[in-house]
Amino acid sequence: MHEVRATLPPEWVPEAVRLAKTAGIERVTVTDAFVHGLERDACVISAETSTPKARAFIQEFLASPALAEAGATLTSRELRAVVSDAPSKDLTSPMSEPFPDVIQDLSQLSTLTASYLARAMAGAIILATGVLHNDPIAIVVAALFLPFLSQVLAISFGIWSGDWKLARQGTGAVLTSTVAAVLAGVLVGAIEGGPILFSTFKGPLASIAISTAIGITAGLSCADDAGRRYLIGVAGAVQFAVFPVWLGLALATGLPPWEVAGQRLLSFAINLATVSATAAMAYASLQFRSGWKAPRRDRMPR
Repeated sequence: MHEVRATLPPEWVPEAVRLAKTAGIERVTVTDAFVHGLERDACVISAETSTPKARAFIQEFLASPALAEAGATLTSRELRAVVSDAPSKDLTSPMSEPFPDVIQDLSQLSTLTASYLARAMAGAIILATGVLHNDPIAIVVAALFLPFLSQVLAISFGIWSGDWKLARQGTGAVLTSTVAAVLAGVLVGAIEGGPILFSTFKGPLASIAISTAIGITAGLSCADDAGRRYLIGVAGAVQFAVFPVWLGLALATGLPPWEVAGQRLLSFAINLATVSATAAMAYASLQFRSGWKAPRRDRMPR
C-alpha cells in the first residue's frame, strides 16, 4: 500500500485527479497550500491506495506532458495499513512498486557515507576472519550488513532505465566495497597468518546458477512490497564479497597457483555480471507484461 502525494498549481488539479481516476483510484484528497520559496499558491492532492494503483498513477503522472511542465513535485511512501470501506484484498496487493521508489531507494543505498564505509570495512573484516578460520557463524554475521547486492542492482537498474548517474553511483559503491574487502583480507591475513581454511568456492558454472537465482529473486523483490529484500541481500553479500576477501587473505599469506586464483577471480566477475543482468531482466519482465516502460530521467521528481 502506498500514499502518493503531489503538490502542483491549482489549475492542474483536474488533470491530476483525472489521471488518478484512470489508474483506478476512487478517492483523491485535495487541499490548498502555499509554497514558500516559490511564493505561490498551490494544491496538494493525496491518494492512499494499493501498490499497483499507486504505480499506475505515478506512471501516468510522469508520462503526462502537461504535468511535466507544471512544476509539480511528487512523493510516494509505503503504508502499513489503510482503514477504509474498500475490501482489504484490493488494498494489500503488493505488486509492483512505483519505479521512482525503486530507483531512489537504490540511489540512497549506494551513496558513499561514513556509515557505508564503516559497514563495508567492518563486515569485510568479520568475513575475512570467517573465511580464514572457516567459521560459518562469522561468515553469516558479516553477510548481514555487508553492502554489495543493492549496489550491484543500482548498476543494472541504472543501465536498464538510462539513469547513468545511478549506474555510476552503483559502480563507485561496488568498487568501494570490493577494495574494502581486499584491504580487510590483507589486514586479517597479516595479523593472524595462514592457512586459509575456507575452501568451498564454487566454480564458474555453479556461480552462474547461484547468481542467476539470486538475481531473479532480487529483481522480483524490488517490485514487491512483500519481498524479503534483506534476506536476499545476505545471500548476495556472501556471493560477492567472499572472493575479494579471499584475495586479500591470499595476498597476505601467499597466493596459490594462477589456475586457482584466476578461476576465483573469474567467478567473482561472473557473479557481478550474472546478478546484474538477471535482476534487471526479472524486474523488466514484470513491467513489460503491463506495457510499462521506464520514465524519462527529466520527468522523475527528485
